[in-house]
Amino acid sequence: MKIFRLFFESLLAVKAYKLRTFFSVIGIALGIASLSIIVASVEGAFHRAYQIIDVFGPESIIIFGGKEENKGVRVRVKTLTIYDLQALKKAFPEIKLIMPVLFIDDMPVRYKKNATKTTGYGVSTEFEEAWSWYLKEGRFFTEEEQKEKKYVCVIGTYVEKELFEKENPVGKVIFINKIPCKVLGVLEERGTTPTGRNLDNRVLMPYTTVMYKINHDPIYINAIRIKFYKGVDVNTLVEEIRQFLRERHHLKEDEEDDFFILSPKEIIRFLVTLTGSLVLFLGLSSAISLTVGGFVLANLFLLSVNERKQEIGIRRALGAKKRDILAQFLYEAVIITTIGAVLGFILGLVGSKLLTSIAQFPVYFSYKAFVISLIVSVFVGIVSVLNPALKASNLNPIEAIRS
Repeated sequence: MKIFRLFFESLLAVKAYKLRTFFSVIGIALGIASLSIIVASVEGAFHRAYQIIDVFGPESIIIFGGKEENKGVRVRVKTLTIYDLQALKKAFPEIKLIMPVLFIDDMPVRYKKNATKTTGYGVSTEFEEAWSWYLKEGRFFTEEEQKEKKYVCVIGTYVEKELFEKENPVGKVIFINKIPCKVLGVLEERGTTPTGRNLDNRVLMPYTTVMYKINHDPIYINAIRIKFYKGVDVNTLVEEIRQFLRERHHLKEDEEDDFFILSPKEIIRFLVTLTGSLVLFLGLSSAISLTVGGFVLANLFLLSVNERKQEIGIRRALGAKKRDILAQFLYEAVIITTIGAVLGFILGLVGSKLLTSIAQFPVYFSYKAFVISLIVSVFVGIVSVLNPALKASNLNPIEAIRS
């Protein structure tokens, strides 16, 4: 009952000193908002990483032609050949599936009066199994169509919306670089990558068609997609494949790789790096905001002690102990910081929506974000108010009443 009464008195004090409460809540809320976004961003990055790995395939890799720094600027360097693919297939029995990939950036496509630009991909008939990415309607091209280098394609949902609107695209003919190409099917929707690239803005064609009839190059390919059998040590195989390709490309020891291998490990490393820069920025913002909020809270409570000397003196004279006065001030701090934490968490949710819409950054809110925010805010409140609370509890009752 005593604890309840002290808590009730603390609520009345928080309500009575509205201006103090307002500034204290705002100071804490801004810091908690940043902290909430940090926790949610870290959670979101790892949540997204494991989603991507699940889609990418935990036992899968993709080898790109060119050096590692080229991948960031989407430079298509051809250093891989169809013969590399064939050699890899023979040399590694752990490979379940291997597929060539060719890219055509900014490829114009048109259907009647509708037109857009997309990324063209030359792939094999194993695409669905290689990427666990299936069709929502229609069919994929066959081995015979691939062998005969037919002008057939499968499109992404973005291309479907841009070109066909509400019309069924299956069986229709679109123009790719003024070349007629029959649409056989439409891929399931995949959304965007963490970097904001639209995965559904694509057109898939037989790699033979792209090599011989569009690129006019029957040797070089842009990438090799590999899927291993379950249970293999992917990291060990990646290093073995790296050494194998270096030998095939006659690279000296002091020369850099002229290819880049993307594995699930690299995906996690990329997203952790991406999250780290955001955590550093928001971490500094959060620390500054919480420090300022704690400073404001401490100073406002010191002023409050001076304003409430008579109240404290009367309470002490009527039997309140030092620990009761101390507890009341700490309760007030906990109430204020809890309100600040809730408001800050709401601001964090709003801020994360903006971050997701503007930067396409993965943010994932869970109970952890709120619990951590609440614990930190209460800790800041108690530490900030402890000195004013001790000062209030140590006041001499007679002197306090006289003041």
